[in-house]
Amino acid sequence: MRGFVIIIGFDGLGWLLHSIARVPLPSHVLGLLLLTAALFLNVIKLEWVEASATLLTRHMMLFFVPLLAGVSTFLPLLQESWLAALISLTAGTAAVTLLTGLVTQLLTNKRKEIPHERQQSL
Repeated sequence: MRGFVIIIGFDGLGWLLHSIARVPLPSHVLGLLLLTAALFLNVIKLEWVEASATLLTRHMMLFFVPLLAGVSTFLPLLQESWLAALISLTAGTAAVTLLTGLVTQLLTNKRKEIPHERQQSL
């Protein structure tokens, strides 16, 4: 239960930053960035949120049901511009996949450069 409260609390902080401070990022993204920073700074221990985060991740498809229901209302519009939608989905997926691969290679190569003794302490 504590993990859900922490996750929802950071989501709320993201909403506050987005609404009050007018930070130009989606509130959920801000909340996740704040939670990530808190985890890296050891303000929040991973053990506190790990079980809740695993449960949420395991059932992530449920979070897309409202999105899919909303898209179904725009089917006539999508039928008119299916080619543009297909191209943008393909290009977007390819860009994310390529960028993820490049970042993974960069981080893997950086890790190989760190001496073995230092890696064990990380």
